[in-house]
Amino acid sequence: MNISNFWKSSFGFTSLTLVSRVFGYIRDLLFSATLGAGVIHDIFVVIFKIPNVFRSFFGEGALAQSLTPSIIETKENLQHFLNQIFTILFTTLLAFILFVLLFPNIFVSVFAPGFISDQEKFVAASEFLTYVFPYILLISLVAFLGAIQNSKKKFQIVAATPILFNLTLIAFACFSESLTLAVIGLSVLVAGLLQLALNLFITSSLGYFPKFTKSFNGKTLNSFFSRFFPAILAAGIYQLNVLIDTVFASFLVSGSPTWLYLSDRLIQFPLGLFGVAIALVALPDLTEQFINQNKKEFKKVFLKGFLSTFILGLLSGLFYIMLSYEVIQLLFFRGEFTNYDVEMTSLSLVAYSYALPFILSSKFFTSVFFAASKTRFVLILGCTSLLINLVLNYLFIFKYDWGHVGLALATTFAAISVWLLAIIFIFRINSNKVSL
Repeated sequence: MNISNFWKSSFGFTSLTLVSRVFGYIRDLLFSATLGAGVIHDIFVVIFKIPNVFRSFFGEGALAQSLTPSIIETKENLQHFLNQIFTILFTTLLAFILFVLLFPNIFVSVFAPGFISDQEKFVAASEFLTYVFPYILLISLVAFLGAIQNSKKKFQIVAATPILFNLTLIAFACFSESLTLAVIGLSVLVAGLLQLALNLFITSSLGYFPKFTKSFNGKTLNSFFSRFFPAILAAGIYQLNVLIDTVFASFLVSGSPTWLYLSDRLIQFPLGLFGVAIALVALPDLTEQFINQNKKEFKKVFLKGFLSTFILGLLSGLFYIMLSYEVIQLLFFRGEFTNYDVEMTSLSLVAYSYALPFILSSKFFTSVFFAASKTRFVLILGCTSLLINLVLNYLFIFKYDWGHVGLALATTFAAISVWLLAIIFIFRINSNKVSL
C-alpha cells in the first residue's frame, strides 16, 4: 500500500467512524437526558462494561490483530483454516455465555462489588447482565468476519458496522414508552443481529461463508494461537484499565460510574477516530512488509503511523484539557443531567486527556508488534499496565481519597508507563537487537 492509498483508506475508515461516534453521542445524549446519573444509568454503564471487556478479548481487538496477519500468511487451505477458527470461536463463546446466564451473580459480584450492599441494585444488575451478555457471541462473529475483510484491505463495512449499533439503541430509546433495563438489553441484542447479518452478506460476497468443521490441524492454526493469546491481553489493556476504574467507582458516591463512563466515551472518540483507524489500516501493510523482509518499507509505514497517532492524540488531549467543562456542558447538560454532573465529568475528562497521545500511539505499536510477531513484548506491556493501574487505583481511592478523578489519573499514569516501555522495545527492534 503506497502512501496515497494508506491515507485514502485511513480517511475512509475515519470518516465512517466519525459518523458512528456522532450517533454514539446522540445515543449517550438520549440516555443521560432520560436517565441522568441515576441507578438505571449506573447499572447500564457498569454492567455493559462486562461484555465489552470480553468483547475486547474475543472480538474486534484480539481477533483482528491476530487473525488478519494469519490470513495473509496462509497460502493454501484458507477456507479450512477459517472454518476451524469459526468453529472454535462459536463453540467456546456459546459455552461461556451459557455459564454466565446460569450464574450472573458471580460476575456482578466480581465486576461490581459495590453493588452487593444494595440488594435491589444487585438483583437488577444481575438480570440486566443476562440480557446483554449474549451480545458477545454476535459481535465476536462480526469481528471474525471483519478480520477477513481487513485482510483483503476492505475497511469500509468494518468501520460502518458500529453505526448500526448506535442507530438501533437510538431507535429503541426514541420509540419505547420507557427506557427500562429490559428495553436497553433487547436493543443491544437486536443491534448485534443486524451487525452480524450485514457482515455475513459482505464476507460471502468476497467468497467465504462460515461453516462448522470437525477437523483441526495445520501450522497456520498454531501460528494464529501464538498471536491470539497475547492479543487477548494486548487488545483488552485499555478496556481492562477502565473496567478496574469502574469496579473501584462502584464503591464511590452515586454518579461516579456515569461520570467516568461519559468522560471515557469522549476519550474513545479520538481513539476510535484516529488510533484504531490508523492501526487497523496499517496492520495488513506492516504484515506484508514483514513477510517480504522489506525492512525499509516496514520502517516507513511505522513512522507514518507513529507520528500521525501521537500528534493527533496530542492535539485532541490539549483540546479536551482546555475546554473540558464547555464540551461536557454542550454535549450533556440537559434533562436529568445537572450542572454538578457536568463539573464532575469534566474533571475526570481532564485526567484521562493527558494520556491521549500515549494511548493512540500505543494502539498503533500493538499492530507493529503483531505484524512483526513480537508477541512477548505485548504480554510484558499488558501485565505492566494492569499492575500499575490496579496499585494506583487502590492508593488514590483508599489512601488519598481522590474519588473518581483518582481513578482516571491511575489509568493515565498506566498508559504513559506502558508507552515508555513500548518505545524501549521499538528501539530494540530498530537497533537490530531484536531482528526483523
